[in-house]
Amino acid sequence: MGTLYLDNAATTHICKEVLDEMIASLNDYGNTEAKFYCYAEKAKENVKTARTRIAIGLGCEPDDIVFTSGATESNNLFIKGMALTYPNKKKIIISSIEHSSIRETAHYMEKFGYIVSEIPVDKDGKVNLLDLENEIDDNTLFVSIILVNNEIGTIQDIKSIDEICEKKNVILHMDATQAIGKFDIKMSEYRALKALTFTSHKIYGPKGIGALILKSKDGIKFKLTPLFHGGEQENGYRAGTLSNELIVGFGKAVELSTKDIESDNKKLKLLEEVLLSKLKDKFGSRIKLNNDFNDRIPGLINLQFHGVNNMVLLQKISPYIAASTGSACSVSKPSHVLKSIGLSDDEISYSLRFSLSKYTHLEELDVIDKL
Repeated sequence: MGTLYLDNAATTHICKEVLDEMIASLNDYGNTEAKFYCYAEKAKENVKTARTRIAIGLGCEPDDIVFTSGATESNNLFIKGMALTYPNKKKIIISSIEHSSIRETAHYMEKFGYIVSEIPVDKDGKVNLLDLENEIDDNTLFVSIILVNNEIGTIQDIKSIDEICEKKNVILHMDATQAIGKFDIKMSEYRALKALTFTSHKIYGPKGIGALILKSKDGIKFKLTPLFHGGEQENGYRAGTLSNELIVGFGKAVELSTKDIESDNKKLKLLEEVLLSKLKDKFGSRIKLNNDFNDRIPGLINLQFHGVNNMVLLQKISPYIAASTGSACSVSKPSHVLKSIGLSDDEISYSLRFSLSKYTHLEELDVIDKL
């Protein structure tokens, strides 16, 4: 029995259906911006199919999708692009548990006169809605709230947040990187939610491709200054030749991940129950769940091994289990997410994140018995 991979919140493997379509698309190597000849036309068709698949899965228009290199670029494009487009509004509102690509980018804008307000969360990682409503004012550029947290799996009350932002007439952006495939989100069902970011490699697709969805209205495109200049690709939002094969894989991954959310979540819940049972049998009272609450995605477990440093434990279990301490983008820093929900520095230093895959087999969990 090999190493059990429990770091799917960091990245997933490319599933066979996605890989097969990517390999087939390598023969369609034409530049999508070229005209008339067959290689370009087939490449355009492939990209169009991917856009359609994503649009169906996320409840948007195909033309609303801006392909990027991943969620980090998408988040940077949205935040910096908004600041450049609307320089007279200087307040950025985020939650205290945002991914580092939101949090650090927002605080970077403080160098240019922006004010960043972090809305606190409760012990379950839920945003304080009253604080959010009171914080929005006429100087607010946008609100950005992570839909599903990457360390503890908290699902935010998107309906209430959207209603608050609509009432306050402010744009809502959500980082949905951990939500896709586990939470059924359709952008068409919300009013203030104008922008959504996510990536491919969290949903069994390839690395190096992601998207920013910018919801148009009555054919009027969302105004956003691009980060990259030098081409008209992606409706002028992002210059540069498209990576056709990565886009093909991304589109297929979204199609597959949004098709069977309910049944996939049932499997993840079962796997989670078995994993927790085995861990409790093995470690007893030495372990404690950090995310023992209802409003979270299945298959993501954050727990403490009391008295054991998490880096020491990761190294010790690495022959049997692949896991992480939290966000793959902030491995050298104590978790601001766990700090925000009230954990002490010691508790944070004992904490690991185990994240399952819908492709994990029950018998693979037997490796826990070897620890």
